[in-house]
Amino acid sequence: MSVVTSLERLDQDQCAGLLAAGVYGRLVLLADGRPEIVPVNYTTHAGAAWVRTSPGSLLDRYADGAALLLEVDHVDHERAHGWSVVARGRGERVSDEELRSADLHFPGPPRWVRHDDAAWVRLRWDELTGRRTGSGWDLTHGLPVRRASR
Repeated sequence: MSVVTSLERLDQDQCAGLLAAGVYGRLVLLADGRPEIVPVNYTTHAGAAWVRTSPGSLLDRYADGAALLLEVDHVDHERAHGWSVVARGRGERVSDEELRSADLHFPGPPRWVRHDDAAWVRLRWDELTGRRTGSGWDLTHGLPVRRASR
């Protein structure tokens, strides 16, 4: 295994592109004063990450109006390459009307669990930060989905 020789910051466009290319991350929030980390499938649209969740779930109960952090990363252990992107902002519950309008323009995140109903949370990021290890490699290589930035 090679040794990591560099750690580089990613610019805003690179961070947004990597968020748009991914589908899986971890959403961090406070619930009853305790930090919680929730694995989520997500999609991006119009400068925000959109997450479908179950009505009454932790995200449904605590994310609306809360400070949220979404962390997405990718690691190639064999080549000692990787990247991590963090989006920070406020959570918003998405109304049915907004969702119907948005559904016309972009697909939702992939479903792992089927539910008859869903609640949606949107994270409009006001800060994007990221970094990568190594250089000279395609940051999206090995990602399960390569969506174009929207």
